[in-house]
Amino acid sequence: MEQFLSISHIICGGTVLLLGVFQMFNRKGSKNHILLGKVYVAAMWWICLSALSIITFYRFSAFLLVIAVLTFHTSFVGVRVVNRKKPGTEKWYDWAVAIATSLFGVGLIGYGGYIFFATNNTVMAILCLGFGLLTLKNGTDDLRFFIKPTISEKHWWLYQHIGAMGGSYIAALTAFAVQNPNIFMPNSANQWLLWIIPGVIGAPLIAIALRRWKKKLTAGGATV
Repeated sequence: MEQFLSISHIICGGTVLLLGVFQMFNRKGSKNHILLGKVYVAAMWWICLSALSIITFYRFSAFLLVIAVLTFHTSFVGVRVVNRKKPGTEKWYDWAVAIATSLFGVGLIGYGGYIFFATNNTVMAILCLGFGLLTLKNGTDDLRFFIKPTISEKHWWLYQHIGAMGGSYIAALTAFAVQNPNIFMPNSANQWLLWIIPGVIGAPLIAIALRRWKKKLTAGGATV
């Protein structure tokens, strides 16, 4: 079972990396985009489930736990926001995922504190603190929106969809980079940078994509 989980985890990871690139250039809203998007999300969710199974039954890994939660949350929000374009239509599972994500963020922050004071692994402690704060922010942002929706743009759900799916792809790239550090930074003492480089590069690209979509929709040059 462990071998099956590991192999299927790798296969789905490769599927996500390839489809993510293709979807970036695929026409948004087309049947092809929707179909491949479903395959992308299914592969993402199996990555999360297989990672959690490996952590629970075979070996604990803070890395896998972090990536699994962040990946699931971003891909889940990316799917759900398209189905709840009207504020106030959240389901109980939207609340559950937001609360669980927030609690996990708090736990990861606490784990980072434990590592800092109980071990000499300062780098891992800082990473846990940073990713914990990010995870907590993601969850609480959802909760604040559910409690008091603030809509300032007509196509807010599309922008959130793009941001969330882009974030899930950054999480997948981070997973690949951290699991294979010698491919990118062979024998380097700074391989910890692979935890943050995908986000540092990917976040501005997502921001650029959002600006372009806002410009197209404002000018009436695109439909959704």
